[in-house]
Amino acid sequence: MKAAIYIRVSTKHVEQESSLQNQKDMFINHIATKGWTLYKIYKDVDSGTHAKRPGFIEMVNDAKAGKFDVVLAKELSRLARNIGISHEFKQVILSNNIHIVCLDGSINTLEDDISKYGLFAWLYEDESRRISKRIKAAKRSKALRSEFLSGDPPYGYTIDNGQLVPRDDETVEVVKKIYQMYIDGHGTEYIARELTNAKYPTPSQIKGKRNAGRRWHGTTIKLILKNIHYTGVLSQCVSTTRDITTKNRILNNEPVIIENSHEPIISKEKYMLVKQVMEERSQKSRGRATPKKHLFSDKLFCRECGKKLWLIKSHKTYYCGTYKKYGKNHCTPHKVKESILKEILQKDLKKFANKFNDYEKIKVNLNKKILASEKTVKNKRIKYEARLQEIKEIKSKLIIKFSIDELSKEAYDLATTKLDEESKGLELKLIEIRSILNRKIKQHEELNRISKLFDKYKNFEIITREVVNMFIDKIIIGENQEIKIIYNFAELIK
Repeated sequence: MKAAIYIRVSTKHVEQESSLQNQKDMFINHIATKGWTLYKIYKDVDSGTHAKRPGFIEMVNDAKAGKFDVVLAKELSRLARNIGISHEFKQVILSNNIHIVCLDGSINTLEDDISKYGLFAWLYEDESRRISKRIKAAKRSKALRSEFLSGDPPYGYTIDNGQLVPRDDETVEVVKKIYQMYIDGHGTEYIARELTNAKYPTPSQIKGKRNAGRRWHGTTIKLILKNIHYTGVLSQCVSTTRDITTKNRILNNEPVIIENSHEPIISKEKYMLVKQVMEERSQKSRGRATPKKHLFSDKLFCRECGKKLWLIKSHKTYYCGTYKKYGKNHCTPHKVKESILKEILQKDLKKFANKFNDYEKIKVNLNKKILASEKTVKNKRIKYEARLQEIKEIKSKLIIKFSIDELSKEAYDLATTKLDEESKGLELKLIEIRSILNRKIKQHEELNRISKLFDKYKNFEIITREVVNMFIDKIIIGENQEIKIIYNFAELIK
């Protein structure tokens, strides 16, 4: 973390000069203890009642440019003794995601302590902040009791004693219809038109809004498809405001997510499938009706050029899109019949299904792999964390040398820049390690999910669009009908 130091005295008296040095020494020790990097020391010998201070102006401009992460001051009065200037500076800091730490303990935004910022501002802000905290605490308590907080319930649900309950009308079937139509390959605008033509009640009509529209819209369909509440999971308190003085919202470190909170309308498998399909569909199709997809839409790719294959319906055959569009000078004219693909896929899926007959053996083998991987990854984590501690100690020694003029500013900046780059690299590796460990843990859940899918589709007599989406990541097609199928679950049962 790069730290900016601001020190100020009001006059040029000798005792004030010693105060400047004392402030500097205090900050240097604080930064050394924290293992931070010193960006710059800004200094003024002037009154804090106005903003026309060279050091202060330079610090504000550097803050707007994002040149440091935290501002250190002895106390808030060192920054300003004018409530207007204090508020303007605070807005610059908050809007640029920079923190303020006052060493007298009054202000420390790293610990979310900003409640006494400014003498008069405190009188107005502190009470609002207390009310906000009480409201947030009350909402969190309700959320932990599985009470729904967002006012109007999702389409298809009503609220009974604060809990989500499926409605006793056609809206529940409408939600199911929306998910199934999307899985079958229809776009959000197409689904909206179909629901409008069928005269299904819109969310606005269900809510009883005045002048409620009778037309469904693609944006409404998309919101329903993205709403995890339909799976019986209650996800609330996901974001919050950083401070009551700004509208900027940040992710909450501790969202309230409760499994099996209420009766689901959509299975988790179907919800995850919809999420997967959404990610696969082209950005270009947003806001427009998407034509009905063919059986292997977005799954077939050319081995030579990497582009998607196109279906020629009259031939019931897939051709390389690049070849069809640009000719033989750009790719080879290879193709594959849909019937052949279906036959190969059926055989493969039945083979995988047979492997799942020995489900317990697969689970044991997976556990062994996870344990072996965890051991390797944890050893790396210990190594990286030890090096980060070494870097922190080295930086502490460097800043002490710099403070007593044993090291020039240029040498200090050069050394700390290299150390900061190494630290960032190590922190990224630690993030990757945590991600790997999380993926290994989630493989257990994925294995259970895949097992249930095989139970549901174990015969695979008919290959549908839903089956393709559930099981297939992609299919690579080469010349002479060379086919390589990449499954969503293959690594789990290797």
